[in-house]
Amino acid sequence: MEEIKEMIKNARMAQDYYEKHFDQEDVDAVIKAAAKVIYDNAEELARITIEETEMGVYEHKVAKNRNKSKGVWYNLKDKKSMGILDIDEKTGLIEIAKPIGVVAGITPMTNPVVTPMSKIIFSLKTKNAIIIAPHPKAKKCSGLAVKLIKEAIAPFGVPEYMVQAVEEPTLEKTLELMESCDVVVATGGMPMVKSAYSSGKP
Repeated sequence: MEEIKEMIKNARMAQDYYEKHFDQEDVDAVIKAAAKVIYDNAEELARITIEETEMGVYEHKVAKNRNKSKGVWYNLKDKKSMGILDIDEKTGLIEIAKPIGVVAGITPMTNPVVTPMSKIIFSLKTKNAIIIAPHPKAKKCSGLAVKLIKEAIAPFGVPEYMVQAVEEPTLEKTLELMESCDVVVATGGMPMVKSAYSSGKP
């Protein structure tokens, strides 16, 4: 499990830098680029997804890649995600956004492009590092989605290890990742959901 330990260590260093050096405007530019690269490569990603998973309809996958990338961006683009979010005048309570650290993003073979993309964008928006553990039967298309996003956000100065993916995913590696991270965001069938909850960090 040295691979996972190294990924977590690198993610923590990247997250620390990103948290200290990126303001709201920077973060929003980063997530826009992440969403746009999936939108722009919707057809290639759909083709590879169908070839690898042997699930779904090509045209539907293209539409999903485009609609979801656009939808996530429009949903998040004007939302504040750091510093003071709200002050309740009645109670005096102040709501402050703070990153949690390293997210384990567990993704399924049914949505192997848009699910990693969404988890990555939400993590970047909230200044959290993320490590994607794709379904073993969707590692190629999920890996490509992660690679495209990493390339798209690199020009903004985002640390290399802010977004990572387990290249050869196994159940053992995924369990190790869930144990080692700060929070688990899992999408999948009932066994995966149960496993995520058993990690104590869902």
